Amino acid sequence: MPALKTLSESELLEKQAQRLKQIELFEGLPEQVLIELVALMKEVPCPKNKLIISQGDNTRSLFIIIEGRLKVFAADEEGNQTIFTFLGQSDYFGELSLLDDAPRSASVSAVEDSKMLKLDYQKFSVFLEKHPQVCWPLFKSLTTQIRKMDETICTLTSKDTYGRLIQVLRNEAKEQPDGSLMTQRITHQELADMIGASREMVSRIFKALKQGGYIEVINKQVILRKKLPSHW
Repeated sequence: MPALKTLSESELLEKQAQRLKQIELFEGLPEQVLIELVALMKEVPCPKNKLIISQGDNTRSLFIIIEGRLKVFAADEEGNQTIFTFLGQSDYFGELSLLDDAPRSASVSAVEDSKMLKLDYQKFSVFLEKHPQVCWPLFKSLTTQIRKMDETICTLTSKDTYGRLIQVLRNEAKEQPDGSLMTQRITHQELADMIGASREMVSRIFKALKQGGYIEVINKQVILRKKLPSHW
């Protein structure tokens, strides 16, 4: 039986650099710069349910998801959660901490076993002095996030429960190779926590959408079969 080939350190760096090239945060950077950057990162395993960062923490690190699924949320004094979004492969979080030393604005935990690349602020600041052009895609990414945040606030304040739910489904659904739109695995309770509604209300809306042929749910993944109606 032939021995399995093991990638050299340089090959691993090139592989990870190719991964970074697909991420908006590093869009347009030369491959050699990406290789230099990824060499500063540490691969971090994260088991299911592990809390990665906590709201209010003063840690300063950027995380890039290699595999797995995470949720970004905040909790009140009673422990009630508001889920802001879910993150998957090639998504990232913590980039604000590379620009300021303010406390973390939200918590992030693993929904399933995950793996990430971690970049600490100290290493990034030294890298940035040598490659200041990295700031431009970083600023672009932050601008995009601010626009998304404005859209989210507008949705939560101006739409009813149904309107908020279909907006989340549209945001979460990604185009598949066959052209269909499908979300990651997501529960009715998670959706309820994202839109400030009860799980029972989400279940009732789902039942109506399935009966109308608008959605199909397979293994907790929601497939959008046709355009969702504007009103319920």
